[in-house]
Amino acid sequence: MAETAPTYRPRDGRAWLWAIPPQHYPAFLQTKTFAVHRVGRAALQRLRPGDRIFAYLSGSKVLVGLFEATGEPFEDHTPLVPGVAYPHRVRVRPLVVLPEEAWVPFEAFADKLEVVHHYPDFRSVVQQVLHPLPRVDEKVLEFLIRARAADLEQAMSALEELRRLRAERPKPVVRERRVRYRAEGFDRATALEALLSYLEGRGFVYAPWIVAAYVTALRTKPLVILAGPTGTGKSKLPLLVAEATGSEARLLPVRPDWADSAELLGYVDLQGRFRPGMLLRLMREAQQQPERFFVGVLDEMNLARPEQYLAEALSRIEDRRPLPEGGWTTEPLLQLSLAPADQGWARVAWTANFALVGTVNVDETTHGFSRKVIDRAFTLELTEIDLAATPASSAVEPEPWPVTAWWPRALRLAELPTPSDAERRQLDRVLETLQTLNRWLQPAGFPVAYRTRDEVALFVLHAAETPEAFRTRTGEPVDPLDLAFWMKVLPRLQGSSPPLRRALRALLGWAVTGAPTERDDELRALLDTWTAAGYPDRWPEAAFPMTAARLAHMWLRLESEGFASFWE
Repeated sequence: MAETAPTYRPRDGRAWLWAIPPQHYPAFLQTKTFAVHRVGRAALQRLRPGDRIFAYLSGSKVLVGLFEATGEPFEDHTPLVPGVAYPHRVRVRPLVVLPEEAWVPFEAFADKLEVVHHYPDFRSVVQQVLHPLPRVDEKVLEFLIRARAADLEQAMSALEELRRLRAERPKPVVRERRVRYRAEGFDRATALEALLSYLEGRGFVYAPWIVAAYVTALRTKPLVILAGPTGTGKSKLPLLVAEATGSEARLLPVRPDWADSAELLGYVDLQGRFRPGMLLRLMREAQQQPERFFVGVLDEMNLARPEQYLAEALSRIEDRRPLPEGGWTTEPLLQLSLAPADQGWARVAWTANFALVGTVNVDETTHGFSRKVIDRAFTLELTEIDLAATPASSAVEPEPWPVTAWWPRALRLAELPTPSDAERRQLDRVLETLQTLNRWLQPAGFPVAYRTRDEVALFVLHAAETPEAFRTRTGEPVDPLDLAFWMKVLPRLQGSSPPLRRALRALLGWAVTGAPTERDDELRALLDTWTAAGYPDRWPEAAFPMTAARLAHMWLRLESEGFASFWE
């Protein structure tokens, strides 16, 4: 029989989900002390006596009990668990402790919690270690725990309260849809050519298509990853573009010990004071200066795991909604309860005049990217290196861009105003081609879904406004659709499974000839042509030159190392 508290009373406190390593739960239970090391410390300072805590064993993926905080959070460095530092603690009393055979698996509740709506999945919530729960979620979990404990009276009480809360929910507000996103009177093609001249005049060599792709990607989605060898100008590109367009760009150096968003967004210290992070400060500047475009540059962003320290920001990217006056905004980034003096920070949102750019080095000291990050970003690799190129050193006067020049035409295809006949033909080509790709990507577990479809289509429409800029230094045109596949589809492909192998083989043949390759000997004949040309980053004879060349690189890596990846 589960251990239960004799009575249950209504309360005014909050409820929390606390993720605990399974091997440490017995010590927490025995000492009636819950603790965190670093991740979760900011949330812990908001916990008060009487708050309810749902204990979740992160490794076992089960809900094991309901507890109540009996005191204020405190610090204590005496060992709680051998070999593990848990300095930030709170005393608790058990209300319901389930026996192991009654533990509640996460499948029973993970898709029923409202808190998950702010994250890509339940795992992202658990990574916060300690997370506040809406009242509705509290009643969902309490009902499950009370029912498992055979406390039917309290279970039904929780169920009735859950029904009442859901019935009292306010109806969703219908927002007016934005009609168009246009920078009136702004000649985008001329401005982009002037930008290329400015970069050249500053002594930096970038292929025109790289600059055009960077600007177009940033306009389409406010998160861009810049990859490439050291010394190719990854960190310098966003700073120079900001300098030339009258924008503001700031370097935000990433440290390897970042395990949560405390350094970027901020945290509440042990004295109850809010310490804003450097990203939140920059976003607040952007919110206070809506007429200017801001860029935060996460330098070497994969020194730590972006899906952990950018969790809230990544969720907000998909929370964007258009504004009637133009542009877009999101809900506030912070999910902390702040003192009245700090309420200004609690209202900081991601606005249309702000973007994040991350630079990437791929070596043994860095982390790989999760699908959560890759799916939300455009990945641009600075591959075109011409050591013989000598940039001009003439002074070129920069031309400021209006902030509306960075607004997308729409956030999603469904919001796009009626396209012209030429644009409709472009969209038809995009959608038909993506449908073809999914014939091989779907069985491999990497299908192109609606979000990627919309972003590829909008990138191609945006690129069509500056077609002359999508060229190499020698003047060869670069197909924006080919570039979009390379930036949005290929970075997601990695692994060594037979279905992925079949997909890569078919895609490579299709990218070169327009027809899938079904046998390895057919593929070898194609690869011999490419290797004889010196392993170029653009396969000139291919239907999609950049996509084909990168797929060839990925296939060779699969053969030599047994693992295919976009990242070299």
